This record gives sequence, structure tokens and C-alpha cells, in this order.
Amino acid sequence: MGTAAVTALLEVLAGNYPGTAKGHAAWAITFIGAEALEQLYGAMNSESADVRIAVVSAIANIAQEQEQADQSLLEVLASAVKDPAAVVRAEAASALGVLAPERSVPKLILLLEDASAEVRKAAALALGKIGDSVALPSLQVRQNDEVEEVRQVVALAISLINQKQYEDDDSTE
Repeated sequence: MGTAAVTALLEVLAGNYPGTAKGHAAWAITFIGAEALEQLYGAMNSESADVRIAVVSAIANIAQEQEQADQSLLEVLASAVKDPAAVVRAEAASALGVLAPERSVPKLILLLEDASAEVRKAAALALGKIGDSVALPSLQVRQNDEVEEVRQVVALAISLINQKQYEDDDSTE
């Protein structure tokens, strides 16, 4: 059904349905892809965090399929890091780390201070994957002032960045 189904799928996500139904609806929206962009942009204003996280996931998938991620898609993801729901912020952090690594480092560093441990973990992991040494001081501070589950991810991120620096140093010799 393509875009004709998006409204109904968003209603499933916003409604009182089992998690499996919501998961299938989110998958279907992602599968519809770029054809549904206008509806997805509008759904970012939904009161339902389930809708917003599905939209962020779908937009990230659409952007990833493009050779050069469209600026408007990246702007939606960048604004999602300020979403009231932690799950949406975490999903946006993960997506930005993959889709716009150079531009997202400052936003991800700020997310290391987020109230949610899940968001801090997602931001730290994204920073580690990016490998930009600019993030090291912020990560090192978090390593000493963090709950154990986040501390482990921060340590991994620091290790990934150090490894990338080492590899970069070896390739310049």
C-alpha cells in the first residue's frame, strides 16, 4: 500500500497496541522509505514517543540509503537529540554518529551530560565509532563520574578513539 498505509501505521504506533504490533508498524514505515518523508516529518510532532522513535529510525534508514545524506534529514535527526523522550534522543545520537560524524561530535559531547544513562551510552558509543580525539577530554571526565553500565561504554569509546589515533599515526609514517 505504500504511503497510503503510513497514517494507519502511525496510529498503531500511537495507540494501545502490543509491542509486536508496534514493532511491525515501525518496520513497515521504515520499509516504505523516502516515499513517506512528508508524513514522517509531520509525525515528528506527535505526542507519542513510540511514533517519534519510529520516525527517527525510518529517517536514519532513508538517509543511510542515500549516497549523500539529505540536509533536511540530518536536521530532523539533529533536532531529535533534544526530544523529551530519552529513547528518541538515544536513537538520534546513534544515527547522527553514523550519518554525520564530523558535524555531530559537538552535539554528542553535550549528550554525555544527558539525564538518561541510555542517552549517555548511545552518545559515548557514537563518539567512539567516529573516533575524533576532540571527544577524549569529555569522555575521560565521564569515565570517572558515571554509573557502571555507562562507564564501560565510555571506556570502550576511549579505547576506540585511541586505536584510531594510533592507526592514523601509523599511516602517516
